[in-house]
Parts: sequence; structure tokens; C-alpha cells
Amino acid sequence: MTYSIKSLIENLLSELGKNDIQYKGKISKFLVDNNWFNIEIDLDNYSISDKDAQLLIEKITNYLLGPTGLAGIQPIFKQKFPLTYKYFQQYSEDSNLSKESMFYVQDFLAYYLKRDLFLCNDNEIELLVEEAVYALEKQKGEVFIDFLKWLINKTRCNYHKRYEFTPRYTLEQETNAYELDEYLELLYFLFNDDYIRKEDMLYKAAISKDYADTWLFLALHFICALRGTDLEQLGHPQLPRTPKEVLKSVRSGNWSSSEARRTLLSITTRLTYLNITPNKTKRTKNISQIKFQVPESCQVLIGTLLAICEAHYQLNKDNNDEPLIRQIKEYKRINRYMGKEIGDLFLERNFSSRSANKSYLQTVAMLADDVLQEKSELNIKGYFLAALARSHKGSFDEFAQTTTTYLKDAQLSQLKPEMVARELFERGVLSMIPSMILTIVTRGKYKELSPSQQTQMIKQLDLTPNEIEKTLALSIQAEVKSQKALKILVEEEAEPNQLLTICHRIGNGEAFSKQGESMCLLSSLGKICPYDDRQHCIGCHYELQTKSTLLLLVGEFNRLNKQYSRVRTDLEKGKIRSILEEQIKPCLTEMLQALCEQYGDDVLHDYEEIIKELIN
Repeated sequence: MTYSIKSLIENLLSELGKNDIQYKGKISKFLVDNNWFNIEIDLDNYSISDKDAQLLIEKITNYLLGPTGLAGIQPIFKQKFPLTYKYFQQYSEDSNLSKESMFYVQDFLAYYLKRDLFLCNDNEIELLVEEAVYALEKQKGEVFIDFLKWLINKTRCNYHKRYEFTPRYTLEQETNAYELDEYLELLYFLFNDDYIRKEDMLYKAAISKDYADTWLFLALHFICALRGTDLEQLGHPQLPRTPKEVLKSVRSGNWSSSEARRTLLSITTRLTYLNITPNKTKRTKNISQIKFQVPESCQVLIGTLLAICEAHYQLNKDNNDEPLIRQIKEYKRINRYMGKEIGDLFLERNFSSRSANKSYLQTVAMLADDVLQEKSELNIKGYFLAALARSHKGSFDEFAQTTTTYLKDAQLSQLKPEMVARELFERGVLSMIPSMILTIVTRGKYKELSPSQQTQMIKQLDLTPNEIEKTLALSIQAEVKSQKALKILVEEEAEPNQLLTICHRIGNGEAFSKQGESMCLLSSLGKICPYDDRQHCIGCHYELQTKSTLLLLVGEFNRLNKQYSRVRTDLEKGKIRSILEEQIKPCLTEMLQALCEQYGDDVLHDYEEIIKELIN
């Protein structure tokens, strides 16, 4: 006899009186963390055997109804690492530890430890201590560090190094997050368009490999929070021209934005399809892939830097298969390569990837005490600051002032439609749904297009009356689909501030879906997908498309077109034609319409060029 996993868990949670989204989330994490207790799952119908079903029921029941706190964690820790558990009990007695400290340290070790502590080497202990920096409060972290020292004196250990927590809750002063002024100043120098033009930075990058490599390495720390080893995994982009032509076009100012976007696209597409995971966790299962989301305002700059660095790389005969991203951190090199103004920022200490990543992850939104006191659930993506710096007009002092004001306003109670619209823009959202929500919140002021502008747009399309009629029909179909999806918001009776929060989650990349290329309206509301049998999100009326979805559909359009020319029967041709007409075309129409309305003609032109190249 077999059991459906979904039905089994739902029925069990109902019997235990815990059948809500909170407990479903806890159970999902519990099962993933324990590798589903190594049960065998039939992936055809997601069912398990009777024996495995009983095991699953036992584990989930014990997890939800079993003892909590210290009484709950100690049996788990003892079962996984009996010798380390024994030593920790001795240490707890010798040190007279509180029950609270005993619980948190054992809970940490039970989750992160891979084998008994005394068997770990120095590299493994260093990784464990790094996890403790983030996972444990300072006082609990000090207990863990003290236990490591105690264990060295108590028994023979495979590790020898000793660690200390500093008052700033990091292992070394060099790993503290940067101060806000330091962070913003470097951000301004690397991204601000006016400063880049004034200093002729792109020309300098085109004639100097060291200058270009340093600029790219530093700039990427404002786009993502990847470690140096993970930045190296980004790989090499594909150049739209020969290396010499790329550098010549940048020097002469003839390098186009569409070429920059295509260069960046070759990297982001590779990351999507290869599902590359962080280097640090490569031995661990069920780890999410590397996140590399470049905001709209920075795509041309990052794409240009990638192209320049790759061109230098290919022309340099001494690379010896080295990664494209060079980790240039020392003050002397930064000062020599990029000049005194940028170099002086690292006069007292070298550039630290960990410090930059901490500043990025903290999002610098935690600088204001009032934000902390409010305990706002509003999180701003670190890359959003890079987008602000890129488009800012004026001096650094003005940029620092406006950015600080923005961060202090970035609380849930002060969420502004303008800020949310900007987030959606930078995230590359191509769905009508967020636009409709913002139109509701601002009572129609968000999107106003005069009849003359509409007429001008139709003239520019240069379509026949029949083509215009078909295009309008598809556009209306897409809008009706979006309106149906918005009915769920009406049913929720959401207030304007709640609608803004929903849009913010979408723009902040928190509306997760089954596909990395799309997002989901339901998940932005904290709801679960009702379509368990679906493996993808394309065509769903709750789907929120992005630019990644657009390119995914173009690829699917190509695949089906080729398949259409190969099949012989009318039935097969009709099936393919139906998918193209009823699924892909409406989605593409909605996204192209949103691309034009929300991003402007220049960006639309760039993507038209990219799409033409992909189709041809």
C-alpha cells in the first residue's frame, strides 16, 4: 500500500490541530533539514510506502508534540554526536552554564556539525565559527568558542587554532560591516554616471586591465552578497564583438547599451540553467543556487564592465585558465590601479569582501534606531542602493543625504508608491498586475497616458489594421487575466498600505514561485500555490513575469517553431500551434507591452535587438 505525501501530511496536521500555513512551513523545513529521513519517494505520483509513511508520521508527531527547549534538543544532539554531547555535558557542569546557553549551543551544533567536534580539522572549525558569527548571539557565541578551547585541553583534537569574539560580534576587526559613509562613498565612485563621465573611467578601463578588473570586483559587492570564491564561479561572458573591437568601441564611445545587456545576459542565463550553488556549501544538499540579480539601472554598466574585463582576459596570454573575477583587495593595488581618491578609502585597512557583504546584507537600512525599534518587516535589497547611486544627479554629499533620508523612510508605515514603483522597475517586473495595484493605491495617478500619446504609439508600431486588431485582442486578453488575478485582493479586503507591501515584496524578489524566472502573486500574499500538479508557472493567472520570463519564452518559441517544421501530422501541428497562440503569444504580448510602458523606448529597443538575435 502506498500513501500520497501531500494527503498524508495534511491529514496528520489536521488530526494534530496544526493544519495552517505556519506549521506547513515548519514541517517543510524540518523534512528538508533531515533529508526526508532517507525515505524513498516515487516521483511519478509523489507517494511513499506504508513503512515509510509510519516513519514520517512518527517523526512529524514527535517534532510537533514532543518536548521542546532543552529537553527536546538534548536527545537529538546525543543521537547524532554522542561523544561531543558527553563532552558538552561535562563542560556545562564545569562552567555552570545556564539552560538557555546550553539549549542554543547544542541546537547550533546539532544543526551545523557534520561529525564529532574533536574530529574536525582547522578548516572545518573555521567554517563552523563563521556560521556561529551569524547564527548565535554574541554571548552564546562566546560560550561556543570557550567550549572549543575547553575541548582542546580535555582531549586530543584534530584542530589547533583558537578563536576570539570581538566586541563588534565578529572574529576580526577587519570583518566588521563598513560604516555608512564609507559604504556610500565607494558606491558613489563606482556607480554614479556623472562621476564616471567626469573621471573618464570607462576609457581608463578600456586601456588598463588592472583598472577594469578592480572596478568590476569592487562593484559586484554592491550587486550581490557573494563570497570571493562564488564571484569566481560567475564564469566568462560571451562577447558580441572581437576583444579588440570591444575595447576600441568603448574607448571611442560607440559601445551600445544593447551589446552591454547581451553580455550580461550570457552570464545570467548560464547561472539560471546550470543552477550553481555557493562554493562553501557544495557538499550540502538542498542548497539554493547563487543569487545574481542586477538592477535595471545598473545592467548596462555591469554588462559593459564584464565585456571590458573579458576582452582584456582574452587578449592577455598569461591567464592560465584563471577566473575572470580577480580578487583585488590590497590598498596598494587599488590605489595604484584606480587612483588616490578611491584608493584612500582603504588607507587604514584593505578592502574586505566580508565587510562589504555584511553592509549589503544589512542593507544599510538598519542604520536608524527608529527602524530597529519599529521591527519593520520591510527589507530593502542591497542592490537598490547601487541603482540609486547610478541615477543620482549631483555631488556625493547630496547623494549621501538623499540616500540616508530614503533609508530612514524605508519603514512599513512610510512605504511610498514612488519607492515601490522604483523597486518593481529595478527588479525587471513585466506584469500588469503590480501596475494595476499601484494604480488602485494612487487612484489612477500612477499611469496616465493621453489619447495623443496612445495614437502616436500606434503610429510608431507600423502595423496593418488586421495586425493591430490581433495585437489589441491579445492585449485585452492579458489585461482580463490580470484583472481576474486581482480579484483575490478584493476578497482579502486589502488596505492601501497592504497593497503597497504586496508590491514591495514583488519588487524585492520575495514573491517566490516554482520557476526562478517568474514570481507569484499568491506568495506575495503569503499564500500557497493551489496547483500542486503543475511543474511550472508560465500561463498561470497568478504569475508575475520578469525579463527573465521574456527570454525564457523566446527560447521556448524557438524550440516549438523548429518542432513545428519537423512534425508531420495535422494533430501534432495543431497542438503546437495551440500552445503558441493560446499560451506563449499572450504572455509575450503582456510583457512587451509592460516593457514599453514601464521601461521606455531605449530599453525596449535593446530587448528587440536581443530577441531578434535569439530568434535568428
